[in-house]
Order: sequence, then structure tokens, then C-alpha cells
Amino acid sequence: MADQSSEQAASGIKIYLSNSWNLIKTGFLVLTWIMLGFHLELVGPTMPVLIQNIDVDYSGMGSVLASRAAGYLVANLLGAILQNIVKKHSEGLLVCAFILPAIVVFLTPFVTSWIIMCILFFIQGIAQSFTDLGGTNIILTMWGVNAAAPLNTAHLGYGIGAVCVNLLIRPFLNPKGSLIDNPDTDEMNSTLSSSINNIRKNSHIVAPYTIVSILCVLIAAGHAFFYIQKLKNQRQQAEIGEIEYTAVNGNSRNVTHTVNKEVSSPYSPRTCGNGYFQYGLILSTIFICYTFFIGANDQTFAKFFFAYLKFEKFHISNSAASWGIILYWLSYSVGRFIGAILSMLLSVNMCLTIVWFGGLCLTIAWFIFVWFIGLTGTSLFILGAATGLVFAPLFPLTFGLINQRLNVVPVLLALLLSGSALGAIALQKIAGVVMDHNPNHFPTLLIVCILMGIILYIASNVVYHVHEQKNLKNARPLVTNEAVLSGEVFNNDEEL
Repeated sequence: MADQSSEQAASGIKIYLSNSWNLIKTGFLVLTWIMLGFHLELVGPTMPVLIQNIDVDYSGMGSVLASRAAGYLVANLLGAILQNIVKKHSEGLLVCAFILPAIVVFLTPFVTSWIIMCILFFIQGIAQSFTDLGGTNIILTMWGVNAAAPLNTAHLGYGIGAVCVNLLIRPFLNPKGSLIDNPDTDEMNSTLSSSINNIRKNSHIVAPYTIVSILCVLIAAGHAFFYIQKLKNQRQQAEIGEIEYTAVNGNSRNVTHTVNKEVSSPYSPRTCGNGYFQYGLILSTIFICYTFFIGANDQTFAKFFFAYLKFEKFHISNSAASWGIILYWLSYSVGRFIGAILSMLLSVNMCLTIVWFGGLCLTIAWFIFVWFIGLTGTSLFILGAATGLVFAPLFPLTFGLINQRLNVVPVLLALLLSGSALGAIALQKIAGVVMDHNPNHFPTLLIVCILMGIILYIASNVVYHVHEQKNLKNARPLVTNEAVLSGEVFNNDEEL
């Protein structure tokens, strides 16, 4: 078994090393996701400052984050409608994906209006969608069924970026600020205002926001280079094709063109299901619901975890809370690295099964500590790190699995990301309300989403295996009939 795993790993590595240009593009996509982690996770440790700037509570900030998820959703739906743009201009989308956040991030520290903040975050959500659509499409196109490891490697960058941005922001935060335990009463609300003012004091977030904005411009310039190279290659291939076509046919005017007609529309579940309408429809629907809960947890937990650590009953300083969120993102990065290695040694389905078993253990641990043992600073740091370890490989491994079981056309990719966006919208708004009224239920949101993800993952496996069994049963009569027919022909030849 060990020899088989090592052979599989060696053959997998050989596949990835055989194309140096694809490796270079994948390496730059790692940098892309690092910068995505920078500009998206900058809001976490600076949330108290932004709340004070626009004069809202956590519920209001939850609406701001939900508006970012709404932008992500709208852009994904546009990607489903304009799928040819995603197919042909993925690199161009990535250029826009970092020009937009460069502008948004630069302006954010100066905004004092809740409405303008929502608009800026909506635009940032559009940029996030362009990154996921363009980057994921490039990886799936380059690596095909072997995309699981490159996806994990590219997405590994997100955690690294989140760690780096938290380290970047630390010197600009007041280390002694504290947030409240229960903001239901007027007394607690005044404490909230006082605490946030304390955090805002000596907090100069303009500098780190400006640095991140400049880095976004540099990443956009890199993708502009790749986009220009792609356009040049397409032009050269078109010219070579025209020359060969004229040479073979002599006269290009008198030629009858043959057109390959697609069996079904790219918008049809039959296309996603590789010719099986019912299978494509059911499994696509399950996976869209599945990404709803994956995206809900992935996009929400880290945004509010810093604020959750800051409630008075935990007695955690800003400095310690900052290390707690850094530990979460370090663990997140390690999880994606482990996912990349395991996906070369084991099947993607087996990797996901292991991760979801870890998720089940994680939900049990959170439930016991929240409702029976009680949370302390140490247990929060350990549980946060374990949460990052489990969350990290889910998203890339999920897309690796879907790419093996369905035909992931741009329409399906956009709908899957839209499911993730809807989950983020719903949970971020709910999390904001929960943080204002009863923060003890914040881990409950985590538990519910993980359990729903496990149920839908099991459902997807059931549908897939039922489909495979049907195909095997249908294949057996065909083989038998072919054998009978060939036998009759053979006997007839003997008689002749």
C-alpha cells in the first residue's frame, strides 16, 4: 500500500513538473491568493476602527460584510451569463480583480458613511468573484482532473496573506483595547463606545491600507503581463491556422465548413452531467447547497473571530487576540498545505472524507467547551487553530472533487461560487446580530454549517455511487448483446 502511494505521488509530481509554463502561472496564482488574503482579511483586526468611523454596531458591520458577499454573488451570476468571457479572458478578469480592490482599500480608512462603505465592499466582492472565477477556471483548464493539488496550493496563499496582513496591522493597533461581553444594556453600549474609542486611539490604519493598495496594483500588473502573452499566443495560433488551412485547401473561398454541434446547451444540466440530465441536475443542486455552507463558514468565522476573542469574559487583550487570529491563519495555511500533499497520495474523495471526520470532531469539541466546560483564552486559541486546520482544505478539495464528478463549465463554476456567496451573505448578517445580542451562539453557527456540510457531502456520494451502479447495470446487457451478436456472426461464417 505504501509502495502504491509513493508511485502515485511520483507520477502525480511528474505530471505537474512536465509543463514549466503551467507551473509558473500556478506559482503566480499562489501570489494572487496571497494578495486576496491581504485585501479581504484586512477588515478583521481593523473592524472596531471601521465601526467607529461609520458609527454602527456589529449588526451594521455585518450588513457591510454582507454587501461584499452580495457583490460576489452578482458578479458570479454575471459570470454564468457571460461564460465566454470567463473562458477566453480569465487573465483579464484577474487584472480587474486587483485594480478594483486597490481603489477600494485605499479609500476605506477615510469613509465615514455606512452607505458608501457598503458600496465599496460591494465592489470588493465583485473583485473577489473575478479572482475566484478567473483563477479557478485557469487552474481547472490547465490541470484538468489533476487540479486538486494545484487548487490547494494556490488557495494556500490566502492563509499566508491573512497571516501577513495581521502581522502588518499589529503595530498600528492599540494593544490594550477591549470589547464588551453583552451589549444588550445601555451600560454595556456605553462600554462598547468607550472600548472602541480606546482601540481607535493610536490606531493609524491608513498606512497599512495604503501598503495593501499598492501591492494590489503590482499583482494586477503581473496578470496584465500574462494576459498580453495569452493574446499574443492566440494571435499567432490563429495566423498559423490560417496559413495551414490555405496550404491544404488551395483556395480558401471554395470550402465547405463542417461545424461540430454540441449535443446540449452549456446551460443544461445534461452538459454538467456528461450527458445525463437527471444526474447533472441533482448533483449540481447538491453541490451548490454544499458550497452555501462551506462559503458561509469560510467567509464568516475569521471576520468575527477577532471580535469574539475580545469580549470581556475572556479577558484577552488586543495583542493576544491578534496572535489568536494569526494562529488561526497559520493553521489554515498548514491545512491547505496538507491538503495539497494528501491529494497527490490519496483520492480527492478520501481526502474530503478525512477532513469531514475532523470537522465532526471539531463540532463536538466546540459544543462541549461552549455549553459544558466553558471557554478560556487557551481553549479558544486551540479551537480556533483546529477550526482553521479543518476549514482550509475544504474549498479547493471540493472543487477538485466536483471537477471529477461533473463537467465544470463556467456556468456551473459561477453557480457554485454563487452558492458560496449566498452562504456568506446570510451568515455574516446573522453573525453580526448574534455578536450584538448573545455572542455565546457564535460557535453555534459554526456547528450548524459544519453538520449541514457533512450531510450534503454524504448525499453527493450517495447520488454519485447510485449513478455509477446504474451505468454498470446498463453496460452489462450491452456487453452481453455484443457477445451474442459476434457469436452468431461467427457461426454464420462457419456455415458458409
